[in-house]
Amino acid sequence: MKILIVDDHQLFADALTLTIKNSYADAIIDTCHQPGWLLNKRPLLRGYDLVILDQAMPHLDGLSLWHLIGGGMADARVLVCSGSATEVTVRRALQLKVNGFVDKSEPVDRILFAIREVMAGRSYFSESFLLMSGSTPEEALTLTRQQLAILVMMQEGHSNKEIARQLFVSLNTVKTHLRLLYEKLEVVNRTACIAKARNLGLL
Repeated sequence: MKILIVDDHQLFADALTLTIKNSYADAIIDTCHQPGWLLNKRPLLRGYDLVILDQAMPHLDGLSLWHLIGGGMADARVLVCSGSATEVTVRRALQLKVNGFVDKSEPVDRILFAIREVMAGRSYFSESFLLMSGSTPEEALTLTRQQLAILVMMQEGHSNKEIARQLFVSLNTVKTHLRLLYEKLEVVNRTACIAKARNLGLL
């Protein structure tokens, strides 16, 4: 596994490197403390499996950096770290389809869990970010109340027909909501939808 850590705080980058090495002894880890430098080195960025970005960097924040370089790293997963975030930042992270957004204040084992989730092809967003300032996960993902209700009923094992009957809507309406849920959560079936919703704190 080849990892690139981009953080202007060398102390954090070094500590994170040691933490990852303790769990992934064979990992190849590179660090960069000047994000702007990467803009002129895009051809060198291919081949990384995971990119860990600090969000709060001077001149160029992590999400902006990923927006600029992500296209040249199509195979890489991306995990953004931040000591603080706003609802706008969380929405932006979701729009940019980053694979994870973790709070730097999380315990070490939680950060490692986030890395494992992201590398396994799943997503991880710290609950503190999704629930900040009165913002709920469904608002961050712009889910309607009916879509959230359908999520809960799916988790309980109800069929589409049962959901339609209990919500007093047509079967086609339920199917439309499911299609929209799959698109928003970037999944293709019920099982993946429920798993992603749980990971994002929606269930």
